[in-house]
Amino acid sequence: MKKYYLLFLLFFGMLKQADAQLNIDTLAFQDFEITPASPVWTFTGPVIYNSGFSGSGAAPANSPIGIGGSRAWETTTNSGGLVLDFANTTIPPGYDSVRVRFNLAAMNLAGATGGPDDLDYVLIAYSTDGGITYSNRMRIRGAVANNSFWAYSATGYAKNYYLPATEQVFQPLTSGLQTTLGYSTCEIVFPGTVTQLGMRITGRSSSSTDTWLVDNLVLIGENNCVTSTASLTASVCGSYTSPSGMVHTASGTFNDTIANSGGCDSVITINLTVNQPTAASISPVVCGSYASPSGTVYTASATFNDTIPNSSGCDSVITVILTVNQPTVASISPVVCDSYTSPSGMVYTSSATFNDTIPNSSGCDSVITIALTVNTVDVSTTVNGIVISSNASGAQYQWLDCNNGNAVIAGETAQTFTPLANGNYAVAVTQNGCTDTSACVSILSLDVATFASQEMEMLPNPVTDRLTLRTAHYLTNAVIAITDIQGRILRQETNQQGNTFTPDVEQLQHGVYFIRITDGGKIIQGRFVKK
Repeated sequence: MKKYYLLFLLFFGMLKQADAQLNIDTLAFQDFEITPASPVWTFTGPVIYNSGFSGSGAAPANSPIGIGGSRAWETTTNSGGLVLDFANTTIPPGYDSVRVRFNLAAMNLAGATGGPDDLDYVLIAYSTDGGITYSNRMRIRGAVANNSFWAYSATGYAKNYYLPATEQVFQPLTSGLQTTLGYSTCEIVFPGTVTQLGMRITGRSSSSTDTWLVDNLVLIGENNCVTSTASLTASVCGSYTSPSGMVHTASGTFNDTIANSGGCDSVITINLTVNQPTAASISPVVCGSYASPSGTVYTASATFNDTIPNSSGCDSVITVILTVNQPTVASISPVVCDSYTSPSGMVYTSSATFNDTIPNSSGCDSVITIALTVNTVDVSTTVNGIVISSNASGAQYQWLDCNNGNAVIAGETAQTFTPLANGNYAVAVTQNGCTDTSACVSILSLDVATFASQEMEMLPNPVTDRLTLRTAHYLTNAVIAITDIQGRILRQETNQQGNTFTPDVEQLQHGVYFIRITDGGKIIQGRFVKK
């Protein structure tokens, strides 16, 4: 309760001082409570505390012993005087004046009359040299004649200045209840040049009917206020805390008040621009890695907030819903004929190992290591007379009639080919798993003569198993071939000499067949029937 009373007094004083342009600070305080208020002004000396309210038969009756009924320092029946020394306190610079103030009540707690008289007093002394010397400056006594008493609410004000350093006495002139002349407020004023201050209070009571009560001793620093003005322009993001602590969230012009260096009002006119942060959302889909707007690199899909300055310099918070797709790798080992077209469209005609890059299913690079084997076919040929030879070794061969749309010549699958008629011929070669066709070769020197029966005799005709051939001329290097009516070679014997030959026809099916004898550049042909 006492603390609220003190705050009320200080606030009331500050309101008045505000009109007088004063700034007031509490430098030290002692309220004699079990837990004293801060800042505490410590003291030493014998103390007697009392609290509560005077009784209905006391003088004055039903009056607070301590302010608000709390504790106070009491002096009763102590003719030698109780002495309290309040610790030396350093005074900060910058004050115009310093005041020591306390509240005083004079009572008779044992009866309805009485109270302190001229023999009873409260003496106040001060020290400005750290407690080495003290100067008695104020003495409050009871009435000049007889006894007097008053509560804390009496209006008497005992006030003087620290100089001259001589004692000044304050006391009522009349006895009894002193609501006007009772000195409830006592104050000594010091200049701001005082750098340290200690106080001593001595209370004397001549009898049990004479009680002094002291409460709320306070050391106050004050200075005359010179109000200053200033202006500033602020551009902020989101909100602005003014020098006085007020929070503003919108642009505008307003006045803010804080204490200046002299402890007085400094009125600041603030031209405020409050810019707002912005928010956005993006959903990038990338390959491999992603550098966010702020520069952070991400290598995996995630949802996160990224912050960069917006156009007004405030935070732009971007919610990034990121999808990071990955490139892929693979390897293949194709084996091809002649040439190879890679997945990206490059054409290769020889074996090699290389990397090829195409988009994968998620649009990222698919790097394919290709170990390529390109097989080729030797389709070169050699012509010796009318005999055409393929230069490919260990291959498969099929001779073709270029004049008949590259039609297959039946039975002609040897590495060499001897045409039966002038024309253009080629060979399809299968080698290393590949098939290719040679260029067409022209044969124009073949002299084909079909002799009459006197040139070649065939017996028997029709034939069942073995046929005898007799030619009119001696053959030196003949090729004897048996073909069907489609021209397919069914039997063939080379390097034949003489003029009598007996080809085996036993395995032939019933039908019509042809005999063709080639010797140099001439051909003898005949027909027989197999039965």
